[in-house]
Amino acid sequence: MADPVICIPPQEVASDEHEEKKVVQVPVILIHDENNYTTSAELDETLPPPYSEPTTLSNDPESYDNSFYFNDNDETLNCETTMAEDNVEEDGLTDIIHEEEEEILIEEEENDLLIGITLTPLEKLQRFSTSKMVLQRLVVTRELSNIIHDITLLDAVNIVLPIIIQLGKDQDDSVKEALAGELDKIIYFYYENAPPLALNQLDETKQQLHIPSNAFSNLVIDFLLDQNTTLASIAQQSIVAVAAELANTPKTFEKFDFHQHLLNHEIFEGIILGLMHIIHSGNQKEDEKNNQEHHETDLDIATIIEKGTTNVMDSFSEKKSHDITTNTKQYDDGGINLAKMVCLMLISALAHVFGPEGSTDKFLPIVESMVSDPMFYVRKEVAAAVGSLSAAVTPEIALEKLLPLYSKLSVDTIWHVRRSCVFALPFLCEVLPEDVKATIAVEGVELFKNDISRNVRNSLADITGELISKFLPVDWKETGNPGQHVPEELLEFFLSLGNPMTSSNQMFKTDTERIHNCAYNFPAVVLTAGVHYWDTHLKETYLNLTKDYQLKVRRTFAYSLHDIARIIGPERTERDLVQIFALYLMDLDDVKQGVLEHLAEFLNVLAISSRNEYIPILAEVWDGVMLNWHLRDILAHQLRDIARLFDASRVVEHILPLAIRACHDEFAAVRETGVEIFPVILDIVKRAVDDDGEGLSQIDENETETDTLLERQQKYALALLNHVMDKLDDLVRSSNYRRRLVFTQICRSLLDAGIHPTDFASFFLPRLTTLAQDPVVNIRIATSRVIQTLCSIDGYRHDLEMVTMVEDQELYPSQMLDQILYHLSTDTDRDVRYYVSTFITPTCLQEYEQKRQVQDREENALKENEFPLPPPPHLPEHLVMNHSPSLSNIDEEDENISIQEEEERIYHHSIESPMDIVDDYDDIEDMPLNMASDYDCNKEDDEDQIIPYIDLQSTNLAMDEDDDEIMMELTLENHEVTEKAQHVYLSKIPAHVVLSSDIPSTATIHTNNNNTINTTTTITTTITPTTTSTSTTTTTTTDN
Repeated sequence: MADPVICIPPQEVASDEHEEKKVVQVPVILIHDENNYTTSAELDETLPPPYSEPTTLSNDPESYDNSFYFNDNDETLNCETTMAEDNVEEDGLTDIIHEEEEEILIEEEENDLLIGITLTPLEKLQRFSTSKMVLQRLVVTRELSNIIHDITLLDAVNIVLPIIIQLGKDQDDSVKEALAGELDKIIYFYYENAPPLALNQLDETKQQLHIPSNAFSNLVIDFLLDQNTTLASIAQQSIVAVAAELANTPKTFEKFDFHQHLLNHEIFEGIILGLMHIIHSGNQKEDEKNNQEHHETDLDIATIIEKGTTNVMDSFSEKKSHDITTNTKQYDDGGINLAKMVCLMLISALAHVFGPEGSTDKFLPIVESMVSDPMFYVRKEVAAAVGSLSAAVTPEIALEKLLPLYSKLSVDTIWHVRRSCVFALPFLCEVLPEDVKATIAVEGVELFKNDISRNVRNSLADITGELISKFLPVDWKETGNPGQHVPEELLEFFLSLGNPMTSSNQMFKTDTERIHNCAYNFPAVVLTAGVHYWDTHLKETYLNLTKDYQLKVRRTFAYSLHDIARIIGPERTERDLVQIFALYLMDLDDVKQGVLEHLAEFLNVLAISSRNEYIPILAEVWDGVMLNWHLRDILAHQLRDIARLFDASRVVEHILPLAIRACHDEFAAVRETGVEIFPVILDIVKRAVDDDGEGLSQIDENETETDTLLERQQKYALALLNHVMDKLDDLVRSSNYRRRLVFTQICRSLLDAGIHPTDFASFFLPRLTTLAQDPVVNIRIATSRVIQTLCSIDGYRHDLEMVTMVEDQELYPSQMLDQILYHLSTDTDRDVRYYVSTFITPTCLQEYEQKRQVQDREENALKENEFPLPPPPHLPEHLVMNHSPSLSNIDEEDENISIQEEEERIYHHSIESPMDIVDDYDDIEDMPLNMASDYDCNKEDDEDQIIPYIDLQSTNLAMDEDDDEIMMELTLENHEVTEKAQHVYLSKIPAHVVLSSDIPSTATIHTNNNNTINTTTTITTTITPTTTSTSTTTTTTTDN
């Protein structure tokens, strides 16, 4: 406890009216703590008996606690503390119970919110607008502008409008800020659908709903006068937006007069004059109060002192009067002064909306009435309103009305008012005549540059460049003419800001601030002063400031270097700025970025000869930004505009390599920017080919002398085009999937740029056919997006299908496009199918499949006719083998055998077709099952074997009807066998086998009951360098 014990002397308290009872009181010691007061009910005879009082001491004895009574005879104090403590405990318990109940209710509301009960927009608004949860009220407030469109107009007027007014009085600022942000859309909705109807108006012609006149005025005024500056600012922006929407209605529109009526009655009379009503009512009450205080003489001096020390800006308590008829608030002096400021700020914002006539008739009298206000911050807003009105009224009104107001306020005793006049000076000079403008500008600079306030002097340094720019002619954008009659005093003062050695600038900002300010305004000053002033005064200051040590100064000059170059022309640029240009390209990244963002504009200013000399440095610039991908992206973006400054030969030589590097960049953003360069490059090169190479700066010197100049130009232009196409083709053939992906992006970019269908079909469409079957799914997705873009362009697909046969292509463009669509629409990945699904129907897809099958059969038949099989080769004698006569009757027995073709994947090799080729299986898993066992048996033999396709290991294998088809046909007639060759691959060594009747053989035939013949034939052939031996065993079983 910081404070000592306070002992209060004893006092007597009169007894009750009958004095029937004397109350003995216990002495109480009051202990003062920093946070609260505590009492100790202990008896202390050494101290005088004190008395107790509430938490704050007061001079009024009636404010003491009634529980303490003093008796004339007793010196003790009776403190009925027990009952008081019980009451406190009961009250505290009651409060806790109420808090718990409120928490339970809030939790129930939260649960209802989380459950997500299906409610209509109107039910949701009615329920949540009165919720105790701020979140629910905030949600429905932000949805108000949408809810009023989803309900009937009757509900919007009768139900929603009162809810809007209620939400405007919400206790939470976030709810009111959300409502203020939606207020412009809400007000405009009611103005259009339920226009305000005055009390004296009757709508007899139409049965239309109306809202009351000035229905939103009180709500808007409350927001504008709120202590929350964010809420006031948002409300002001909403009102300005509504007023601008009403004022922008064309005069030919049928609602023009109605919108002007709303602008005058709802915005001006409802809000502006509503604020003025608060101001006038406050002034009348202040006059009445002053008259009353003049007649009062028995005022308490302490009360007067206390009121006199109260800060007017802080006295913002709003005393509400419950007037049933008007329901308006009562504002004190602080609120009235705030209303003046808000009214002036709203006038400044609405001046351009009401135009010259409205600003002169409605706003100017209000501004004039407040120019002599006793509060300086009101006069400060008057000065700002003078600058805003000067841009809205006519020059005559500005000269007659506004200039005197400015002159009066510019010599105000408060620096805030003078500083506001400094900012109003450029706007005022813009509309004044030339002679008056120069005089007012020079006088203003001379007045404010020697002001005693540093803030005023610094503000003058900020607006000097803008003030000089007001001397430009009105048509300077069309004519490019500089300013005339620019006062020399203004230019000298501006240049002195950028000269740190000038002693007169010691009264201004520090060198860091004012030099940066001078750098920012330098282009406007050069434009206004003209080229002739550059050589005499501006160049020296400019070159010194461009080498300033401050990064922000050099960065500012880097961003404006192209503007200075365009103003002073090519010759002075090459002489004075090229060195700065090269220096900034080697500066820090922040400075370098300013030059790169306007690189094409700077090169465009240079002469063609000088421009061609600086284009090779682009490769060095790219190398200098390899560590900053953002700068590479900026440079790649500039290459599109730079390419248009040069001919095709220099574009291919210098721009194309950088475009390729951009497409190979590791950052996707740089690659995407590099893709956008190729439409420009191809357009430039294609135009050079169409113009027969005319205007190319470089011609191939290796051409023969017999060629004319025109022929050499044509060949050179075609060589440039082929070079570009080769670079694009490298992207397609690249093993890096990113580069193939870049090619698809280039195709999309070309389609967006409007490439001719013939050009696209000749080169890009065939390569897209290959990419449509790329193994990387991202490539196929990108290809699908290209086809989507192609088919989405109106008429492009039809024009592409009308293109005739393309050179070096077997298919027509329409066939290639159908083939691409077929592959993409049948892709296994759904993302690939997604982009082309709308351009091919299932019926078309089925027809295309049938069409493809027919085309495949025709192509196969055509190939067979064009390329017949060659005759079998002549065989050496040592390969001739003779068959046994016992096999001569097999042909007659086998005539009734039913042969099934390749039903069980058994490959048939007939001796009648000597050139049939046996599949060479790389893996045993790829073989048919009946071949796999044979492969296992013979796998260990290193000796090459050449045999017909019959089991070599089994000698008595029976073949049923359901087994595999017999692969070898033996023709034995009169023990003479025609020599046939069979080309068989085994262990990847071919050989020709010829069967002869000289070789002994065994054939056994068994017939079954079904009259089918099962034949097992085993032929073993061994080939040596000198001899060949063959043994054949055939067993045929026939069951009865």
